[in-house]
Amino acid sequence: MDPPLGGVDTWPGETMPARTAGAATIRHVGLVALEAVLVAMIVWMATMVLAGATQSGGLVGEAAAGRGAGALTVDTSAAGTVSVTVPDGQAGDAPWVHVSCQAGSTEVASGWQQLDADRTVSVAITSPVRPADCVAEQGYFTAKGKWRVIASTTFRLGG
Repeated sequence: MDPPLGGVDTWPGETMPARTAGAATIRHVGLVALEAVLVAMIVWMATMVLAGATQSGGLVGEAAAGRGAGALTVDTSAAGTVSVTVPDGQAGDAPWVHVSCQAGSTEVASGWQQLDADRTVSVAITSPVRPADCVAEQGYFTAKGKWRVIASTTFRLGG
């Protein structure tokens, strides 16, 4: 009598030969491993696409990532200007300085200036009537036009 259809040479209740069971197990383990690698690659690609699209910086990283920024030096002695000096070697990646001042929750002064060869800028700021808390930021604009700060310092005007 011929064995049942289905490609296995056993009758119901008989055991499968060891060589067939071993090959099936190895084939199954290999396919499971391949599937795990495929899923991991899909997850990795999706993460990279989302991180790049949102400019989160979490996975993609910034141009200045991994190095600490030095402190900015601010001089407010000249009337109507705030001079900001950037530490040596720090100007190349971030050639802009932004100074903004707030009195309470109201912005009372703001100015932008590109760094010169001496790493110093003078930002014209109208001195506020009342004391204001200010911040000087050094940074750059991303390809999408977002402002990225690599160094900042706070100071007070008019008080």
